[in-house]
Amino acid sequence: AERVAEHFEGICLGEVRRYELPNLGALNFILDSALAGGGTSSLRVDAQGKAMGEALLLMEIDA
Repeated sequence: AERVAEHFEGICLGEVRRYELPNLGALNFILDSALAGGGTSSLRVDAQGKAMGEALLLMEIDA
């Protein structure tokens, strides 16, 4: 969560929470205050976070 918050610095203005989905082998990240009020009220082009998901795939991490 800390690394994701760093990656989206300036976009995510709140807390980043990480949820593990072991049955899927996946992680779900919730970025508070990242869409300027949510999908229905945001003026951002990426109202549902799809481009942010793509940007997350570009994030480099040490493994």
